[in-house]
Amino acid sequence: MTAITLPKNLEAWAEAEVAAGRAESVEVLTADAVAGYRRQLEALRASLDAAEAEIAAGQGIPAEVVFAELEALYPDEP
Repeated sequence: MTAITLPKNLEAWAEAEVAAGRAESVEVLTADAVAGYRRQLEALRASLDAAEAEIAAGQGIPAEVVFAELEALYPDEP
């Protein structure tokens, strides 16, 4: 297993979570956090891959159309 050193503020927070009974241990909390980050990153990458495939297939929306739609929705925004 790889040793991970947390910044002091995160270490204190993780230890407080364990002390409050909201986490089994700092190690489990850290592993859960990394796993959650990984899931989010994989979902983002899949979304970007899908968007790139849509663009390549000619299914994209031109930027000027998107900006015009946003301007119509939010006309008073700077």
